[in-house]
Amino acid sequence: MIVLTGASGGIGNLLLKDLSNIDRVIALHKRKLNNNNKYKNVTYVKLDLEDKNQIESFVNNYSKEFKRITVIHCAAIKKDNLTINYNIDDWEKSILVNLRANFILTKKLLNYMIKEKWGRIIHFASKDAIKGEQGTIAYSTSKSGLIGMSRVLSKEYAMFNITSNVLSLGAFNTGLYSSLDEKIKKKIINKIPSKKIGDVSNIFNAIKFIIESDYVNGSVINIDGGT
Repeated sequence: MIVLTGASGGIGNLLLKDLSNIDRVIALHKRKLNNNNKYKNVTYVKLDLEDKNQIESFVNNYSKEFKRITVIHCAAIKKDNLTINYNIDDWEKSILVNLRANFILTKKLLNYMIKEKWGRIIHFASKDAIKGEQGTIAYSTSKSGLIGMSRVLSKEYAMFNITSNVLSLGAFNTGLYSSLDEKIKKKIINKIPSKKIGDVSNIFNAIKFIIESDYVNGSVINIDGGT
């Protein structure tokens, strides 16, 4: 079973079809879903990742259905501004969704993974966030924090055949990239050796590889075209 956050938009939404072909998916979403993106083998659950109680209730409600869990933390918030001007509410919202929700959901699902002696935890980070681009103080902090979290998890639970890895993404043909100004898009493309934006199928291939690989653990896998 795959538990996917961020299923209502961007990369998470585009991954749904391929993920549903390899396993049953519980798709967690906050925003309204497009009916065209509803697939067989997918259970849709509306959930606010800022709300700790909603996350805990979700796990309790589906506890009898959890089997061989892969949790994919795709949901993220990105609100940019220079540090001196950064809004505290935006900071807290970014940390709640990008980092705390990841921790709470993983923590709650670990009980079932340990019981079955099998689990895959996949976090999504960003190449630019890890490098610390200007104006991304909350996003970069939260995404960098996921790397530390993943490496701790990889050491604490490897004995139970549970792995934790991070996919560090570059620019893809969806989500944040599609909303950028054309000049910024051109600047991004010029940094990529192949001069092309990534297709989400590359992310799916990496997820499938991690699910099938019991010796890939504690890694940060770059999927960024070589930038």
